[in-house]
Amino acid sequence: MLPIYLKDRDFTPPSDTIYYLLSRDGLFLVKRTPFFEAVVPATGIPWLESQEPEVLLTAPPLPASLLLQAVAFFRAVYTRYASEAVALLTWREATRTYELVVPHQSVGGGHCDYEVREFPAGLMRLGTIHSHAGIDAFHSWRDSEDERFEDGFHLTIGNLDTDLTLSCSVVVQGSRGPIPPGRLFSPFPIPWDQAPPEAEWSGEVDRKVTPLPPPIEFGP
Repeated sequence: MLPIYLKDRDFTPPSDTIYYLLSRDGLFLVKRTPFFEAVVPATGIPWLESQEPEVLLTAPPLPASLLLQAVAFFRAVYTRYASEAVALLTWREATRTYELVVPHQSVGGGHCDYEVREFPAGLMRLGTIHSHAGIDAFHSWRDSEDERFEDGFHLTIGNLDTDLTLSCSVVVQGSRGPIPPGRLFSPFPIPWDQAPPEAEWSGEVDRKVTPLPPPIEFGP
């Protein structure tokens, strides 16, 4: 077996003619011969067992009622501005319950930009739920970039005016993977017809949602 060295601040190249080097940029094989010294990427260490990326869910199931509350808020925004919207998924450790937090956001068509001015005490951010207005639920390139460095669950709800669709994923250290909704929510299938009236969220829309200015139209 070849030795494995960690390249930290105090690392000094050893005298070994061949060894593995684990650095911030990954695993490398270092090899010296009388004619060259090379550092090349190594795809793995042959004598170790294999390991695939995985995420094991240990959190309590998300209540479907929380998702239905998000649907009501998204519909309220969609009715008023025909746009996407976002809510933050949070966890309150004191009561061990999930909660929604609506951040200040600017919306318009297929855009939704949000900011967190003040975050409620006692809550831990656990991810996002955002709508795709009238189109299917999926995670766009922009969604993936926005969520890239935010560990947690990221959910998209689509087709607000027809048959609702749902896409779920988890992000850890910049890596993203899909999650079947049935592994996240209870009960499942989601009882979409039990979503509360969107009017319940009209006050929150007034306080937290700002429409983006319409695009500038240029003449012929």
